[in-house]
Amino acid sequence: MNKPDLPVSELAKSGLANSDLVKQAIAFVEDFTAFAGLNGVWAAALAVIAAAFEGIGLLLLVPLLSIVTAADAGAGWTHRFVAQALDAIGAQTRTAQLSVLLGLFAVLVVIRAIFVARRNITLAQLEAGFVETVRGRLARRLAAAPWPVVSRLQHARVTHLVSGDIHRVGAATHYMVQFAATVIVILAQIVIAFLLAPLLTAVALFLIAIGAAVGLIMLRRAHDFGEQLSRMGIALMHETTQFLGGLKLAAGQNRQASFLAEFQDSLAGLKREQLAYIRQQNRNRLAVTIIAGFVGALTAFVGLVFFDMQPAVILTMLLIFARISGPAMQMSQTLQEFASMLPAHAEFLQLERDLPAPELPADQTVVAIVPDTIVFRDVSFHYDRSGQPGAGIEGLDLTIAPGTFLGVSGPTGAGKSTFADLLIGLLEPDSGEITVGGTRLRGAAGVKWRDHVSYVVQDPYLFRDTIRRNLLWANPRASEVEIWDALVIAEAAAFVDRLKDGLDTVLGERGVLISGGERQRLCLARAALRRPWLFVLDEATSAIDVATEHKILKRMLDLDPRPTIVMIAHRDQSLAYCDRVLRFENGRFVTDESPVTV
Repeated sequence: MNKPDLPVSELAKSGLANSDLVKQAIAFVEDFTAFAGLNGVWAAALAVIAAAFEGIGLLLLVPLLSIVTAADAGAGWTHRFVAQALDAIGAQTRTAQLSVLLGLFAVLVVIRAIFVARRNITLAQLEAGFVETVRGRLARRLAAAPWPVVSRLQHARVTHLVSGDIHRVGAATHYMVQFAATVIVILAQIVIAFLLAPLLTAVALFLIAIGAAVGLIMLRRAHDFGEQLSRMGIALMHETTQFLGGLKLAAGQNRQASFLAEFQDSLAGLKREQLAYIRQQNRNRLAVTIIAGFVGALTAFVGLVFFDMQPAVILTMLLIFARISGPAMQMSQTLQEFASMLPAHAEFLQLERDLPAPELPADQTVVAIVPDTIVFRDVSFHYDRSGQPGAGIEGLDLTIAPGTFLGVSGPTGAGKSTFADLLIGLLEPDSGEITVGGTRLRGAAGVKWRDHVSYVVQDPYLFRDTIRRNLLWANPRASEVEIWDALVIAEAAAFVDRLKDGLDTVLGERGVLISGGERQRLCLARAALRRPWLFVLDEATSAIDVATEHKILKRMLDLDPRPTIVMIAHRDQSLAYCDRVLRFENGRFVTDESPVTV
């Protein structure tokens, strides 16, 4: 098994391999702020208010320290302002002054805690809401996208986005709001520091700026790691799918070792990248710690030696910068984490761009569709849009009367499944038209038509859920009687009745806990429960024995009103009940004949 290069090519095609960190950051912020709206403004206001109360508390430290150390009033304007206020309320003694200031300090702490708690709740709601919005937006685009576009998507890419990268988008949201809240706190403390000692604060900020410039260099490495993580995550998802899908085949030929080797190789590569990133982060944290300690020591030295500042002010400044150093270190790490998560959001945006927005038909009038004659008029469809024969359907003219049982046969690649996809409206012709009762199947009419179609394919798809839930997916309002009637039509009632939990039996992943023939019969029952006007069976009975298949087809033909049935099959026994059989070759039907009697 060769290692897939699809994830790498997908990433390169999307432009992520050479993406601009700043552009991705701007796109993320714009996306989040568009979602957050006034709630984002409210969260920012709460953060500012909480920071303001913290700043006021820090300002109170100067007079508190001055009173405790019995320092002179030269400790600064805050000491003088507070001293005047205390005199005004009659707090003359040292004990009274300390009681008032400590009480006020405690009140400020409580008020700040209330605003911080409310801020955190609001931010958590915004984070969770944004993640669900991004995921839901992609799901809606996938559901509304034209089938040819969806069918070409790499499944590992989509699966990794909605199951893995979506968590990285959530983490990026968390880091962004955390960064914004930290910036507000630091700015508030810098304002307080400026109020206490403008020149000393300017010196300290200059030194901090030098350290920040060094930290910004690390962002590119974090972003590159994020891109590698997206690429390797898709590769790992692809390997996992291949591993699980091919394990039975490998076990049957004692080839498990090759599957396991490929899987472990992907895991090892991911582990190497993660360890390298963790080592880089630790070096960055060490650098920030050293810079913070150097700034604190130099600030104290400059303040005492050159500015002859009072000890109470110096101690308060040191406390402020000590409090800043923690958030500053957190900011550095948060920025790096944010940069590493940005490629996940960029991949979401790219996939949304790859999925064209659904085009609303010009005429929004609800079109009435009735079970009537289906007509193909010079219909052509080519997957590669080259117009070459053999690449789809070419110049097909066909009339199917209501209630017809039409068989379709031909070699692999002849155009049978393409014909079925055109018939149910999953594909629209490049040229020509398809009509039902004279109504052209395009736009709103095509959507309406699919409400009356049941499509069953060779590989039966069942959810990992109960039989009942699997059947009701086609018709949620069906009664118990209708469910069992559909099971009878599909010759599935007997084996379901034998199961211990009956309709409440939980099927395995894709129905692997029952046989292939039983899976096909349940899918046929689900199709019958829909009571459609048109059944399209694309090799839908290939795993069912001929005798059982004939019983199922006979019951379908006995339905009243009788639906139109189009059955794609290879074996003549399956086509024996058909009114007519089309034989396809190179995108055209070469014969239109009566079925072979078996």
